[in-house]
Amino acid sequence: MDRRKRRQRDRKEAEELKQKGNDAIKRGLYKTANKYYSDALDLIKDMLPLYTNRALARLKLEDYTGVIDDCTRLIEYNEVFNDGFTKERDLCFKAFMRRC
Repeated sequence: MDRRKRRQRDRKEAEELKQKGNDAIKRGLYKTANKYYSDALDLIKDMLPLYTNRALARLKLEDYTGVIDDCTRLIEYNEVFNDGFTKERDLCFKAFMRRC
């Protein structure tokens, strides 16, 4: 399988895992949500909303070190690849607030 097709397949699977994680958050299943988001990030590292979503699950689980790591990673990614915080303003705001 060529690289492009594999990446498309991984992105689709990551989207499905993200949705499962979102559903788990809504039901209060934070450990399950954390697992879904982590699995999705194993597939696609640059799917930025996964970091703030997993940070929320980790916040509910009182895994504050994990929250800080996820939020810092998203903030640093935006600084380097998105020329600051204007491109993903809402996502960066969530990351800063959850990291606090």
